[in-house]
Order: sequence, then structure tokens, then C-alpha cells
Amino acid sequence: MAPTKTVVIVGGSWAGIKTTHAILKGISNVKVILINPSATHYFNIAAPRILAKPTAFAPEKYTFYIPELFEKYNAEIFSFIQGAAQSIDIDGKTVAIATAAVEGKEARELVVPFDYLVIASGSTTLATLGRDSVLAPFKTTGSDDLQSTIEQAQKTLAEAETAIIGGAGAVGVEFAGELAEAFQSKKGASVTLLTNTDRILPELKPGASSSADSTLSRLGVKIRTSVMIAGASQDSASKQWTVTLEGGETLTADAYISTTGVIPNNSFIPADLRAGGGWVPIDAEFRVQRQGKDNEKLPIYAVGDITTLAPRLLNTVAGQVPVLVANLKADIEKSTANRRQYSGPGMTTVVVPIGARSGTGQIWFFVVWGWLVWLVKGRDYFLFMAGSLLRS
Repeated sequence: MAPTKTVVIVGGSWAGIKTTHAILKGISNVKVILINPSATHYFNIAAPRILAKPTAFAPEKYTFYIPELFEKYNAEIFSFIQGAAQSIDIDGKTVAIATAAVEGKEARELVVPFDYLVIASGSTTLATLGRDSVLAPFKTTGSDDLQSTIEQAQKTLAEAETAIIGGAGAVGVEFAGELAEAFQSKKGASVTLLTNTDRILPELKPGASSSADSTLSRLGVKIRTSVMIAGASQDSASKQWTVTLEGGETLTADAYISTTGVIPNNSFIPADLRAGGGWVPIDAEFRVQRQGKDNEKLPIYAVGDITTLAPRLLNTVAGQVPVLVANLKADIEKSTANRRQYSGPGMTTVVVPIGARSGTGQIWFFVVWGWLVWLVKGRDYFLFMAGSLLRS
């Protein structure tokens, strides 16, 4: 039987890929069209080690060709379009796409109709954009030049002897540990970690912060808390970076890497589908809410980093996708019996490797032992199961 409904998913993020699989496996008589600017999915969980230690992992361990992740589905129910979403026509139920020039095909403009739309475009970072920071892709770049961008970042960091990292959340702490280990063979090398909070890993229990502080200090990382970064710039001649703190103090280093905050990938999303900060507002069913029309039932859903939901952690997606798909299925089947509502991520689960041998974290109310962090995540940042996770 030919599919009767078309679901368009914008974004080949972790959330977009998991939602695509869940729809194809759980909803009958639909065709899913997945749209992403790049044909490559970047398993960026491992980015701190990938960037700091170029020989740690082969590229095929952390980059995946998106169409191959869905090769078990036939073309009648799944297709992939490599292109960047340009706009959404809410009332006309279409997405405008600028396709890439690939496989001998010229770049062109497409208008893709949908019955239902899922926005899973995710987020990016200042370092990934190379904005006020060394260009260091902690997220996907949206380009098929991803590997060359990674290699450029690896070369920049390998040539540096001094580095400043802005931000002491999980990524900043992980990266500081990896970079400090990579710098150990360099005489006079230093890594400085800056945060505007009164402790590193402020989202976790104080015991986890204390453990991380001790581990980083043993690796030689200089930690400065309660300092606000006012700006960062690179001198075009010397290539040195200058980081200016509030109050006027300046610090210099061969490299400055920002790990502070995330930025929504929302350039194609209409203004009335954005809330504060540019994130997409959703209800408890993951249905997108148009500003000023809270009771409107749009055929548009959103999931993952692009939404207003926090915290924006990979492990929260696992709880979001089943709720979204159950409600999408109820819409398609015109059923009211099996609708679900999302109540949050539940217990805190964060594990933070700090170098190759230790780490910290929190599971529920408990601070995690360093050896357990190494066992769970620190050995290879989950790369050993990346392929199977992305194909199911």
C-alpha cells in the first residue's frame, strides 16, 4: 500500500535520526523525508577527544553517511534530501529547500510539501562557527567539509602551547582534561579554564565539581571561577588570542576555545514559531506553539536541542522521541486514546570524562566514581556503539 501521509523531518541531528527511525518503525502508511545540509552525521559526543587528540579515533568511527543509516528501508517510505531548509510556509504546509550540488546534480531550489513536519535542526556553538573562538567543531558544521574542518582545528591545537577555554560545563571540563593530556609533552604548555560561575560543573552536585577540580588540577589545568569574559579576539599578525575579562584584565594564549552555551539553528523558522532566545516553543506533546495562538493545533512538531526544553543533553532525547511519535501517530490515525505528555527527563544522568583515565558526574543524587566514568564513557565516548545506535 502506498503511503498516505508525508512526514518531513528537518535536521539530521541525533534527535532527527532517532525520530526518523521511530516513525518508520512505529507508524504505518507514512513516507518520511529527512532533510539535512550535509550527508554526514557527526557523532560529536566524542568531540573533546577528537579535537584534542587527532590520533585517538579514525574518522570513520565518528562520521556516518546519513543515507546508509536508513538503507534497510525502501524508497517508497524513506528518502533523504541533502539541502538547507530556507523557510517554512505554515499555512501552505511546505518547506523551501536549497539543495546541495552532489553526485553530478546542480544545486537548486525545492519546495517540499508535508502533511506533518518535525523540526529537529538542533543547535550550534561559537567554536563550531569560529566566532570569537578558534574554529573547533563541537557540533556538526552542516557542511560536507566537516572532516577538513576537524583537521584544521586539530592542527591549530597541536601547534598551540598555551590555551584558554571559556566555559566550565560538561564540554568545557571534558575538553580541558583532553587538551591538558595532549599538552603534557610540551615544555611550558598551559591550559586555563575560565567560568563565570562560582564552581565548575555548576549544574551538578558540589561533590562532582570538587572531584573535577581536583582531577583537572592534577593535570595542570589552571581554573578561574567567577570571572566574566567580555570578549575575545585574535591578532592577525601574531595569531595570538587575547581574552578580555570584565574589569579590563586581559589574558593571552595561542588558542582560545569557547565552550559557553549553544545557539539555535533557526534561520529557516518563522519568527512566530520562535520564543525567547530563538528556541522553538512546544507543548507537552511536542507540538509547536505559534506565538499568540496557544490553542492552535499545528501539524508541526519539534524535538531535541531546537526546542525550549532544557537541559539540552543527548540523553534527554531518548525520552522525548517516543512521546512525539505517539502523538504524531495519534494525529495520523485520528485517535485521541493514545496521546502522551512529556514530563521532563527525570533523574539527572551526566558523566564527564576528564582525560583518558578518570572523570566525574552525577546519576540521580549520587556523584559518580572516576573509574566508573572511564568504564561507561571515558574509554571511547560511546563510539563503540555509535553505528548501532544510529541505525536503530
